[in-house]
Amino acid sequence: MAETDGPLKRLVSQFSTEFAAWLLSADVRQTQPLNTDLPVTPVAADQVFQVTLSSGQDILLHIEFQGRRSRQPMPWRMLDYMTRLAAEYRLAMHSVVLYVGRGAGTNDRGTHQVEGMADLPALSWRYGVVRLWQMSAQELLALGSPALLALVGQTRIEQPEVIFPEVIRRLRRVPEAERRSRLLTEMLMLIEDQEIEAMVERLIDSDELLMDTPFLRRIREEGREEGREEGREEGREEGREEGELMRQRQNILQALALRLGPPDESLITALEQINDAARLEALFTAAIQSVELDDFRAVLDNGE
Repeated sequence: MAETDGPLKRLVSQFSTEFAAWLLSADVRQTQPLNTDLPVTPVAADQVFQVTLSSGQDILLHIEFQGRRSRQPMPWRMLDYMTRLAAEYRLAMHSVVLYVGRGAGTNDRGTHQVEGMADLPALSWRYGVVRLWQMSAQELLALGSPALLALVGQTRIEQPEVIFPEVIRRLRRVPEAERRSRLLTEMLMLIEDQEIEAMVERLIDSDELLMDTPFLRRIREEGREEGREEGREEGREEGREEGELMRQRQNILQALALRLGPPDESLITALEQINDAARLEALFTAAIQSVELDDFRAVLDNGE
């Protein structure tokens, strides 16, 4: 995900009107980028725009890009983003997650709730879900937007030898050279299959109106190195977080062993499945306060 994050953000930022029209399924008059750093504990959304529809209505468009892995479940991340954005801008809002990479977001239907009293939801939230990897390249072509063609490398491509010449032909018709260059650059950076990438480079090489592919190759490699570094930093941060969670689990097990006797394998396994620091802190308190091991197990099983 780190390697695609940069080009995806640039692509949407540079062609926000086209993406707004696609994701909102509405005619768009204009888009205005807004601050993506949300208040309180700093959290950065991927892309946020104030979109003015042709009807004159203003709507907040919030876009997140997500690969196969997420440090916390996407529904809860989206709830955090959406509540902060709603409180900050007080506008009608439409949030969308664009899942990239085979299998990403398979089980996310975009509708979630927290149960309340009397079987009524205390909290519910919804957002759009677009799984680019499930979308066929033909579907993308049918949308008729040159800006969206840059996403083709993330879609399901059954005949690349047919699809990409058509994509290149359509991008060739983009009148502004700078706009065309940006779309080609981001399209190439979003192609993950090396054979397809080489084929597209040959197509670009054969058309002198497009771009210098050695330059493009260098730009792409620089972008990928940036993505790899972001990925390494994310990995280091994940490692620090996992280390803290392991320490909390160990503290719980030690408290149980000292006070109530050695915990069994099923209890250890249950603790290993918990990745929420606040929950582990509550369980540590329960380990200290429980009179018997069954008391602690009841707290663990009830998720309190």
